Amino acid sequence: MSKSWVVEELGADLILVNGKVVTVDSEGTVAEAVAVRDGRILRVGSNGEIKALAMSDARVIDLGGRTLLPGFVDSHEHVIRRGLRMDWVNCRSPPMETLRDIIDALAAKASEKPEGDWVVGTWFDETKLSDGRWPNRYDLDEASDRHPIYMGRAGGHNGVANSFALEIAGITKDTPQPEGGHIGMDESGEPTGRLDEIAAMNMVRDRIPQPGSEAKTRLLIDNWDAIEETLQSGHEGTVRLLVDNWATFEEMLLSWGITTVHEAHIKAPEALAYQELDRAGRMRLRVGLMLDGMSPYEGSATSDLARQGLRTGFGWSDRLYVVGIKIGVDGAMGSLTASLREPYANDPENYGINRVTQEELTRETVALHRAGNRACIHAIGDWAIDIALNAIEEAVESAPWTDHRHRIEHAGYVRLDQLERMARLGVAISASIGFCHPIGDSHIVALGENRLCGYYPMKSFLEHGIVTGGNSDSFGENWPITGIAGCVTRRSSGGDYLCREQAISVMDAIRAYTVNGAFLEGTEDEKGSLEPGKIADMVVLDRDILTVDPLDIVNTRVLMTIVGGEVVYERDS
Repeated sequence: MSKSWVVEELGADLILVNGKVVTVDSEGTVAEAVAVRDGRILRVGSNGEIKALAMSDARVIDLGGRTLLPGFVDSHEHVIRRGLRMDWVNCRSPPMETLRDIIDALAAKASEKPEGDWVVGTWFDETKLSDGRWPNRYDLDEASDRHPIYMGRAGGHNGVANSFALEIAGITKDTPQPEGGHIGMDESGEPTGRLDEIAAMNMVRDRIPQPGSEAKTRLLIDNWDAIEETLQSGHEGTVRLLVDNWATFEEMLLSWGITTVHEAHIKAPEALAYQELDRAGRMRLRVGLMLDGMSPYEGSATSDLARQGLRTGFGWSDRLYVVGIKIGVDGAMGSLTASLREPYANDPENYGINRVTQEELTRETVALHRAGNRACIHAIGDWAIDIALNAIEEAVESAPWTDHRHRIEHAGYVRLDQLERMARLGVAISASIGFCHPIGDSHIVALGENRLCGYYPMKSFLEHGIVTGGNSDSFGENWPITGIAGCVTRRSSGGDYLCREQAISVMDAIRAYTVNGAFLEGTEDEKGSLEPGKIADMVVLDRDILTVDPLDIVNTRVLMTIVGGEVVYERDS
C-alpha cells in the first residue's frame, strides 16, 4: 500500500498552515498547523507534518501568522428571542444618550401604530444615560398617552410602563405588592411605572398580545402533528418570527467566533423554532438549550422531562441538544434586584429580591437531580447563591450522581465560604464576566469597593478547582473577546478596575470560553480544544491575544469562524 494512496484515502480534506495554533490542551501546546478530515481534527503539528497529510483536493488555508483558537463556547445567552423584537424600539445606549432620545424613539414608533396598539421598548440602561435616573410613567406618557407603552431594562429584570399600560394592567396605589416582585411607588403611594422582577413585570407584560399563542407549550406536548401542519402552512406566529429572523442573529454570533451557545430559559415556541431550523439544515453553529423550568418563569419543563424519561444530553443532532434546565433565585446587580446578605452600597435599605423561597428551589432542584437533569440556577448575589447551594446540597444527598455538573448561572458576588462549598459539591459556574467591560461601572457603584474582590472572582474559582465558563448574558458586543478581556484586565469601559487581584492569565481566560464551556455541557471530550479526534470548531483572530497589551484584547476581531471543518464566516477585510 503506497503512502500516496493512504493520504488520498485517509488524509485531510482541510488544512490550516503557517499560524499560531493555540490548542488549549492540558499541556498548553502551541503548534503551526492543523489537519481536518470529515469535520474532525486529524492532527496538530508543524507545517511539514500537516502538509504531508493533505489530499490532492484538500482546501488549504494559509493563516499568515494569525492566531487560531478553538471555537468559542458562550455559556449563557438569549439569542433566538431577539427575533420577537424586530418591531420593538431599541433603547440601548449608545445610541440613546438621554431620556429625551428614548421618548422620541417611542413616540416615533407610536405614530406608526393605530391608537390603542402596544409600543414596546427594550434594553434601556439608566446608568448609561446623561440624565442618570430611571424613566417613569410620566416620561413614557410624553411618548404617547393613547398607546400603552412598556419598556424593559437591560438584563430583563425590570421594566417601566406608562399610565395607559398601568391602567390596562389594573395597577393602582391600592394594588398589593406581588410576591417575588415590586411595584415602584412614589411618596404619595401612586405607582411610578417601575416594575421589578417577573412577578411585577408580568402584570403588564401578560397584557401585551403575543403572536402565535396557539403554538405554546401545551400544543408542543400534546399535539406535535398539529404543530408540524401549522408550520408547513406558513403560520406567522411566534415560531415563524423566530425562524425567519434567525439568520441575522446567527451571523452576528459567528462574526464573534461563537461556535456553541447555551440558550437560557427556552420555552416551547423557542425550542420548536430551533427544531425547525435544525431539521431544515439552517443551523451553522451549535446550540445547547437550557429549558424553562419553574416558577417564577411559569415553565413546565421539569415535570414534563421527568415524565417522559428525558435526561440532560438529549439531542436532535450535533447542532441542537439539551444542556440542562434553567431555574432561578434573584434578579440583577445593575438594577439592584440581585439578593445580597449586606445591602447595596448605593441603596442602604435594599438587599435585592428573592423570587422564590428556599423550599421551592430545593424541591425543584431535587426533582431535576433525581430525574437526571442538570440544574442551571440563576443566582447573582451571595444570598441567592446560598439558596442555590442549599438546594444543590440537598439534591446531591438525595440520590447518587457524582458527575452532575449542576451549574450556577452568573455568580456575581461570591464569598470565600461559598467557594469552598461549591468545590465540595462539584458545582460548575457559568460566570457573567462579560459584564465587567460593558456595565462594570454600575456594579462598582452597587457593590462598593470593599466587595469587588468577590465580583465574578475568576482567580478564586480557578484556585478552588471550580470549573468556570464565561458568558456576557447578551450585554455589549463581541461577547467572548469582551469576556476574555474582562477576565484578564478586570477593567470597565469607563476605565475603572474591579479588583485586579482577581485577574487571570490570557490562557486561563481562553479556557473559560472554550474547553470549560464544553465541560459545562458535558462535551469536553468532543470539543473545546484542538486535539486529534475532536470536532473541528475553530476561530482565527486578527491579533495574538497571548502577547498583545492586555488592554488591546478588547479590540480583537475574528477573521474566520469554522464549524465542523466548514468555513461559516469570513470577515470581508
